Amino acid sequence: MRTNKYLWNKVVMNIYRQMFKEAEPSADFDELIEIGEAKQDNFFMNYYLHQDRQQEIIDEWCKKYKCSKLEERAINTEVNLGCAPNTVRREDNET
Repeated sequence: MRTNKYLWNKVVMNIYRQMFKEAEPSADFDELIEIGEAKQDNFFMNYYLHQDRQQEIIDEWCKKYKCSKLEERAINTEVNLGCAPNTVRREDNET
């Protein structure tokens, strides 16, 4: 198994980049980090991407990097418990 640092830097970051690019509203994940928005609590709740699409993205990147089943589980856990976009569409009147 590859190191957690490798999985984070190569796979998880690319997954987040694609998820936020496809999210509503669309965002550049690297820019969110650069401007400090990603440091705010629950910033990811302002973005929406359907859960099925999120899983497709995870699967695509795991396949691209030829991740083992153990690595896939670790990546799934990291992304789903990390800062993936919200899977529940928020109403405009919610704060």
